[in-house]
Amino acid sequence: MPMKPEPLTPLEPRIAEVVATIADEAQRALFQRVVAGIDVDAHRRLQEIHAAATLKSAPGFIYKYMDVCYWIKDKVARVFSMGLVNAPPARILDLGTGGGHFLAVCNVLGHETIGLDLEVPLYVELCALMGVDRRTYRVESAEPLPSNLGKFDLITAFQIKFDALGVDAKRRYVYWSLADWRDFIHGLTSERMRYPGRLFLDLNSRVLPDNTREPFMDVIAACRAAGAGVLKANSELQFHVHGPVSLDPGPAENSRAAG
Repeated sequence: MPMKPEPLTPLEPRIAEVVATIADEAQRALFQRVVAGIDVDAHRRLQEIHAAATLKSAPGFIYKYMDVCYWIKDKVARVFSMGLVNAPPARILDLGTGGGHFLAVCNVLGHETIGLDLEVPLYVELCALMGVDRRTYRVESAEPLPSNLGKFDLITAFQIKFDALGVDAKRRYVYWSLADWRDFIHGLTSERMRYPGRLFLDLNSRVLPDNTREPFMDVIAACRAAGAGVLKANSELQFHVHGPVSLDPGPAENSRAAG
């Protein structure tokens, strides 16, 4: 059976459980290097603080991220697929970094990392537990990122939610328009990126009025037209950036999109 997050399992037995599921020797070794840096007592205290809320919450809620072993395994596979293992040290910016598991793995690989996200106490605590430089910031489409961050070789955003703007008067979910995505991507690639660099975006899905979901096919198509590589099944987009990237949202697509 596929593994599921176990946020309240003690760290040491959970490490052993997860190690046993990693078939690839190199990935297993990297996983062990990352989890070796986590303080067992600090992890236990974090579980104790959030135990009652975890037990009351749905399995898919944020407390699942306390199972650091589960998510570090996931991100170890990710860094291998992205070519970050045995790569020259890079500056990496992760937008909407959550609990910081991806950057924790990147740090062990020798990369210099910064994560941005909203002030969510659990995420702040998880980043502190794993030694991730996490800074509070709300990502807006037309708002430049702080200049004091510097520039980066790789900018990532996984399971993006910062494009969700809430609901309108008809109780429809509202998201960034293509014009918003154009401003966001152009701003990142012109102001915060070293050349050549990479921009990796992992889109979420659009919630429709009947609570079903669909991919952001308009965003995917616009990014593909602007040169992004696309893994459509997972809505993953990767730009190899040699200069500012511009999307053409089209004259009829400038209003923000309601699901």
